[in-house]
Amino acid sequence: MKVRLRVLPLDRELSFKAGANLREALLESGIALDSPCGGQGTCLKCKVQLSGITQRFTPLEREKLSAEELDGGWHLACQVTVEEAGEVRLPELEVSRAKAGFGLLGEEIPLQPNVRRRHFELSCPTIQDQRADWDRLAEHLEPLEPGPLRAGLSLLREISHRLREWNFAGEVILVGDEVVALDPPGSARDMLGVALDIGTTTLAAGLVDLDTGKVVALDAELNPQFVFGADVISRIMYTQDGPGKRENLQKELLKGINQLLGRLCRSAGRERERIFEVTVVGNTTMLHSLLGLDAGHIALAPYVGGINRALSIPAAELGMQIHPRGRIYVLPSIASFVGADTVAVILATRLHQTDVPRLAIDIGTNGEVMLATKEGVLTASTAAGPAFEGGRIKYGMRAIKGAISSFQAMPSVEYKVIGGAAARGICGSGLIDLVAELFRAGVLDRKGRMLLPSEIDSSLAERIRVRGEEREFVISKDEGKEVTLTQQDVRELQLAKGAIRAGIELLMKEAKIGPDDIQEVLLAGVFGNYINREKAVTLGLIPPFPLEKVHFIGNGAMDGALRALINLEERRQADQIAALAHHIELSGRPDFEETFLRCLALGN
Repeated sequence: MKVRLRVLPLDRELSFKAGANLREALLESGIALDSPCGGQGTCLKCKVQLSGITQRFTPLEREKLSAEELDGGWHLACQVTVEEAGEVRLPELEVSRAKAGFGLLGEEIPLQPNVRRRHFELSCPTIQDQRADWDRLAEHLEPLEPGPLRAGLSLLREISHRLREWNFAGEVILVGDEVVALDPPGSARDMLGVALDIGTTTLAAGLVDLDTGKVVALDAELNPQFVFGADVISRIMYTQDGPGKRENLQKELLKGINQLLGRLCRSAGRERERIFEVTVVGNTTMLHSLLGLDAGHIALAPYVGGINRALSIPAAELGMQIHPRGRIYVLPSIASFVGADTVAVILATRLHQTDVPRLAIDIGTNGEVMLATKEGVLTASTAAGPAFEGGRIKYGMRAIKGAISSFQAMPSVEYKVIGGAAARGICGSGLIDLVAELFRAGVLDRKGRMLLPSEIDSSLAERIRVRGEEREFVISKDEGKEVTLTQQDVRELQLAKGAIRAGIELLMKEAKIGPDDIQEVLLAGVFGNYINREKAVTLGLIPPFPLEKVHFIGNGAMDGALRALINLEERRQADQIAALAHHIELSGRPDFEETFLRCLALGN
C-alpha cells in the first residue's frame, strides 16, 4: 500500500510505502534532511511539521520538543511512521559555503605538475616511413619523458583522424605516463587541475591553472552525506544496515563533488572537461566512501581499513565529471582514523622536517593531533564528535547566517552574529566562546556544572533558567527567536574538548616533553581558523601555551592537496610522511581513560 505526501516548501508530491520511517523515506527520495545523529532521535535536527496527518507523539518527542513545537504539530522525522496522506513541511536548510583557502604558509614551491603539455610537429608518413600513427607520436615524445608512454583505447580511436586534420602538428596533454588529450596546434586551451578536501562536514575545492600554478577559483559545499549521520561512525553503521547502502553513500558524495566542480568552473569561466587531474585528501573513512570501499572494519578493533597507500584511478571509473580520461590521485593515509588530510597538513606545515618540537591540531568533527620532534612525527586521532559543527547542541548550527560566532559575558553580555542578522543558533567558535566566558564569569564551575541563580553573584543570574533537573543560559531573544545554552550542550562540548586535550597530553607524554618545550602550535581546519586563542586556553581545549606561539593556518589539508597537485616531489614526500609517521592508538593506552576524564574539566 502506498501513501501520498506533499512535501513543502519544495511543493513535491511523493508516494511512500505505508509503514515506512519518514526520515528514511525522505532521504531515499533525494530530499536532504539534517539528521547528524543518523536517526537516533538525539540531535533534534530532523524536525518536520505535519498537516492533515494524525500522528501520535512518541515519548521521546514529548520529552525533547518544546510545548510550542508540540502545539504547532512539529515532529522528529525519525520518529514518524508514514500511515496516511497529508502534508510535510521541512525546516529551512541553508547550505554552508564554507571558506576554502590556500596559503602555502608564505612559501613558493616549483611548478612541476603530473599534468603536462607537450607540443609536437611530426614528419608525415611516406612509403619509406610507414610507422603507425601512435608509434610516430610516442617516439617523438618519449625522449622528453622519464619512460615509455601509453594511451587508452578511446584516444587511439581518434588519433589518426586528428593528426591528418592538423597536418601532423599539435599539442598533447599527459597525465603521468599517459597521453589523455590531443589539441590542435597553437590552441592554448586550458590545462586545469583541482585540489579537493573531502571533510566529514564540508567539501572544499580549488581550481588551478596548471600552466601557471595559479588558483583561479575556490568554493566549498556541505558534504551531502550529512543526512546519513554527523560523524564517520554513524555513516559506517549506515552502510552496514542493508544492501545498497554503501552505494547510496558513495552516490551522494559524488553528486556533491560534481556539483562543486561544476560551480567552480562556472565561476571561473572554464570548461570542466579541461580538468585533467584531481588530488584528493580526506579522513580515511571519507576516502573509502569516495572509492566505494567497505569501511565496516574501520569501526571495529583492530580498526583496519581497505587501503592506506596513495592511489591513482581513472575519473570515468569513479564517476567524477572531469575530462573522461582524467585521473583522480588520492594521497596516502597513516591509519584508519588518521587520513590523507592529516598527511596533507603535515606536508603543508613541514612538520616532518622540523628540528624543534612543534604541535599541529586539525579541529573538526574528527580531531587529529600531530606532534613533531627531531625524532619524527607522532599522530593521534581524537573522537571530537560533531559538537564543533553544531551537532547534538540544542541550538547548534553551522557557521552560516544567523549563527552566534563570538560571545563575551563581562562586563556585559555581547555577541556577534554571522551576517548581522537575528541570532538563530550557535556555531562552533561561538560555542567555545560561550563556555569559556561562562566559566570565567562563574556561571559554570570547573566540572562544567551550570550553577543555580542563587549561587551566582552577578546580573548573569537572571539569564539562568531552571526547569526541573534541566538548566539553561538564555543568550538572546532576537525578534522573538530564543537561543539558549543548555547544561547538556556544555557536556557535549566537554566531551569534544576533552578528547582533543587528551590527545595532546598523551602525545607529549609519548615524546617525553612538556608544554614549555613546544615551540609552535598550529591550529588547522576551516573551523580552527576562527577559534579565539585566548578562549581556547581558558576553556582548556589546548594547554596554557603562550599565545604568541599559537598560530592559525587555515585549511592546511587543502594546502597539502594543492602541493601534491602542482609538484610531484610533494607526492613523494607525502608517501614518506605516511610511511614514517608513528601513529599512537589512544584507545589502546592504559592511561587514556584517566587522561580523558581529567581533561573534561574546564580551565587549564
